[in-house]
Amino acid sequence: MLFEKKQICLLSPCTGSAVSLKEVPDEAFSEELLGKGFAAEPAEGKFYAPIGGRVESIAESKHAYTVLSDEGLDILVHIGVDTVRLGGEGFVACVKEGQRVRAGELLAEADIDGIRQKGLSAICSVLVTNPERMVHEEYKLGACMGGKDAVMCFRLAGKGSL
Repeated sequence: MLFEKKQICLLSPCTGSAVSLKEVPDEAFSEELLGKGFAAEPAEGKFYAPIGGRVESIAESKHAYTVLSDEGLDILVHIGVDTVRLGGEGFVACVKEGQRVRAGELLAEADIDGIRQKGLSAICSVLVTNPERMVHEEYKLGACMGGKDAVMCFRLAGKGSL
């Protein structure tokens, strides 16, 4: 018996411009070594959950968040490149580990101007770190509203639907 494939969409984590992961100045992201996804160049310092689920982890430096969706997808929201070096300076977590979030709910705030003044990129990467069940990814790159606009949509292959 075949099961219908479910469509999942990930929202932009911030207001700005959605871009390909290839534009992230870090090979771990640009070469998709950590998973499949997209990035967004932020125009402001508010960062939102791209999908609903449970906040699994928050980096001690508050620059990275993982959300486990109800479908079992591990979603990483990573604010900036090498921002772990800031030790949390300029970052405020707006959620707690174990908290349930809705898609579009505020995860964090960050001083993106401060990040850039330190010579770091503020680009925000969104990755599905367990992409093996994803099929037929589609991207809507360009201008985006954080927590509102779908940037990446894909089908979630159901059991037995290969």
